[in-house]
Amino acid sequence: MANTRFFTVALLVIFTLNSFLPQIESVRCCLSYTKKKIHCQRMENYTIQTYMGICDMDAIIFHTKAGKSICADPSKEQTQRTIKCLKARAHNLF
Repeated sequence: MANTRFFTVALLVIFTLNSFLPQIESVRCCLSYTKKKIHCQRMENYTIQTYMGICDMDAIIFHTKAGKSICADPSKEQTQRTIKCLKARAHNLF
């Protein structure tokens, strides 16, 4: 009887966590900006993080071809150059 009860509780916990983890994992906020140079050729795309959302600061999140995310300051010239490069590359595909 105790074995059955433990198994049932364990399954409930797993199903509950499984339903909440994708929601938690999808919320990724930049907490600081990179100090490294951003190379356009290593980037795949980018997303915009705004302060008005659930994150505490504005940022550009560059997504690398290797699957990493890099947080950049949207006011920096290097960030704007990389965005322009990615837009030009996307425009050339069409």
